[in-house]
Amino acid sequence: MYDLSDLSWRVAVVSEPELAELLIDRYLRPLEAEGEFGALIEESVRGYLEKGRHIREVARSAHVHVNTVRYRLRRFEELTGVGLDSADTAVELSWALAARDLRTPPRGPAGPVHGAVP
Repeated sequence: MYDLSDLSWRVAVVSEPELAELLIDRYLRPLEAEGEFGALIEESVRGYLEKGRHIREVARSAHVHVNTVRYRLRRFEELTGVGLDSADTAVELSWALAARDLRTPPRGPAGPVHGAVP
């Protein structure tokens, strides 16, 4: 159970599904093509943002060498074409990750609602 102060800006993520989908497409979909390694990249990027961009903390919490984290972050930048040192990237990526976490529905026509009368 969460209250508004816990969710803060994440409340807007749920209310803006089109923006959420755009940012997921930009930042997270390119990682999907990498399979399991893409999931490791996402984990490292998420940790990087959550740990205040401290690579050593990310490596420590993930039980990997700092160079492994650096490599994953570099691959993220290569795959997405953005720099993680940009404030805009940090905000937009945080939005995309929150959208995935909050299970923002995908764009496009929705299927029938269970129990709905046509």
